[in-house]
Amino acid sequence: MSLLVLVVVWGSYYVANKLALSVFCVVFNGVFIRTFVLFSMLLVGTFTGKIKEIFRVRYIFSRLVLIGLLGFALDITAFLGFKYSTASKGAVLLRTDVLFSTVISMFLGEVPGFVDILSMVLMLFGVVLVSGSTDLIKFSYGDIFFLLSAFFISLNAFVIRSVQEDKRNPGSDFVIAFYNNFFTLVFFCLFSINSLVRELTRNFTLLGANIETAGLVMGGIFQYLIYVVYYRNLRIFPVWLVRTVLLLMPAYVIFVMSFFGESVTAKQLIGVLVILFGGFLLTMSNYFNKGREKR
Repeated sequence: MSLLVLVVVWGSYYVANKLALSVFCVVFNGVFIRTFVLFSMLLVGTFTGKIKEIFRVRYIFSRLVLIGLLGFALDITAFLGFKYSTASKGAVLLRTDVLFSTVISMFLGEVPGFVDILSMVLMLFGVVLVSGSTDLIKFSYGDIFFLLSAFFISLNAFVIRSVQEDKRNPGSDFVIAFYNNFFTLVFFCLFSINSLVRELTRNFTLLGANIETAGLVMGGIFQYLIYVVYYRNLRIFPVWLVRTVLLLMPAYVIFVMSFFGESVTAKQLIGVLVILFGGFLLTMSNYFNKGREKR
């Protein structure tokens, strides 16, 4: 049940962002959500006594800044993807983080096996089908932004793991989540420093009793819940199981967005299945390879 809650929470975050970005600009969306999460974490951290942990950053502070920078990069590219493409395609293409994780592992010295290579080829083929393009060089802007976001998600996972496993000062989930969100907010502000006040002022006038504002608020709530539910599941279940269950998320998003008028072609549905199957093979291959290494 906990894993299914994660699928709903993360999928709903994508839906909420798509609704919000139909009206609000990318920078305002990022600043609003990250500010909402910052105050939520400060409030919860104060009541739970975890707030003191944010000062224990010796040896890991520079990597926490890097995690925030990558958090900003994956956020702004995903938001741009939602701005110029559909939430359904985004949910699928962002799951190629499994593919990028394998590619990054290759650069770190891990040699892929036959199943890994086959899975990557399948996922690339599925990406082409989902994008609706006829070849690999004719993606829409939204598709490219989604794929960039998936790459940054994968890269950030490696940095986060290095902080979690630091022998001198392993970072707690709360510390990593707090600084991830805090520095993502900082970089959003720095990115738009010349027009930040103007953008915030203009977009504040768009707030009201409408579905776009509801999407903005729900985006903040679901972003906070992602930190809570995702880290909790990683502590309870094996990583391979969590990543496998997350492959169900595109199906959930496609179903929900169908009520908002998003349609998916038969070709794209085949692409969804191909990507998810390739992701499943990669996840299983990674699981069994690690099992053999432990023996």
